[in-house]
Amino acid sequence: MNGVGSRLSRGRWKAPTALGVAAVVVAGAGWLGVESGVLGGGSGSGDGYVAAPVNNAAPAKASVADGSSGVTPDTPVVLTAPAGETIGSVTLADAAAHAVAGSYSADRRTWTSAADLRVADTYQLTAETSAPSVNGVGLQHETFSTANEENNIRFDDMYPVDGSTVGVGQPVVLEFEHPVPQADRAGVEHALTVYSTPEQPGSWGWLSSQRVDYRPRNYWKPGTKVHVAMSLSGVQIGDGQFGAKDHSLDFTVGRDQETLVNLASDHATVYRDGQEVHSFAVTGGMPGLDTWAGTYAVIDKSSDVRMDSRTAGLGDAYDIPDVKWDVHFTYSGSYIHSAPWSMSAQGVTNVSHGCVGTNPGDAEWYFDSTLPGDVIRVINSPRTAALGNGFNDWQESWSSWQAQSAI
Repeated sequence: MNGVGSRLSRGRWKAPTALGVAAVVVAGAGWLGVESGVLGGGSGSGDGYVAAPVNNAAPAKASVADGSSGVTPDTPVVLTAPAGETIGSVTLADAAAHAVAGSYSADRRTWTSAADLRVADTYQLTAETSAPSVNGVGLQHETFSTANEENNIRFDDMYPVDGSTVGVGQPVVLEFEHPVPQADRAGVEHALTVYSTPEQPGSWGWLSSQRVDYRPRNYWKPGTKVHVAMSLSGVQIGDGQFGAKDHSLDFTVGRDQETLVNLASDHATVYRDGQEVHSFAVTGGMPGLDTWAGTYAVIDKSSDVRMDSRTAGLGDAYDIPDVKWDVHFTYSGSYIHSAPWSMSAQGVTNVSHGCVGTNPGDAEWYFDSTLPGDVIRVINSPRTAALGNGFNDWQESWSSWQAQSAI
């Protein structure tokens, strides 16, 4: 199950006390040998420990120099033990005690961090080395800081609104300010985790270089609680762009409402939890400007919209300053809205410039009864909207949708 409640955020957890030796106080950068009795207690103390020897092991070589600044977040931290020595315990943690995972080589002569660092943060590295030939132990402590937030991942849009209640068709939509190169999309996707209660399988899908959506396999179950964790700090998106901070959003899925707009009969039927609750006459787009067919989730709604044909590339065909009760379902400007000027055509023929028009009373009822994320399905139109023209992820089969994922 891709991304649903199954991963920790890139290996971060509460850091343990460094090396388990709380009695050792490291006063500054550099390295310290562990003197007799610090780790083990003095001989003859009756506690069963053997005193550490006087001769000390040399410190490991760190790939990031002590005191460095401006370290890029994707830089791996590598420790290499001197000849004849091995690396023991290692702790690498940021200022908030988030530890970074790492792995040892088979011979324990190297240790390599296994997760990206956070942007604009300070890290402390504590490592133990041992020299079996002289029975010596060494302890080193270093500090460095990562690059600032000048080049960071920003969002143009993020849907749904945090804390909102939405319909069963609502996808998670993230639109980035800058394109994400193909090579970096898997890294971004790995940093995005969706938790749902109850759990439901789902997948991320890249609709473009700047937009990635998450949808469940089927519509959300009514009452589902969804938490989206975006652990993007330090994640690279190319051209020196890194996430500067983590984000999250939460939303709740309301009741199941789906609307079928049939442009052959020029009627819309509203179903709630599978039962018809309302129907009304409509008019769709005239031939050549047909309303886009497809399955959509409502983007948003507004009680009053100025509709100007020039924004749709239709010249001076119309400019209506106060169209009422507007439910928005494509980026190209499709709405279900009040159209008192076309009431004679509603239920009879399609005469609009692409929207779905109805009478003022039904338009107001529909506006009041609709949530963002409610499903709208338009049928019997000769043209279908391209994927990404609104929240129409549901036009893809599950296997086709999974193929949009970078991982």
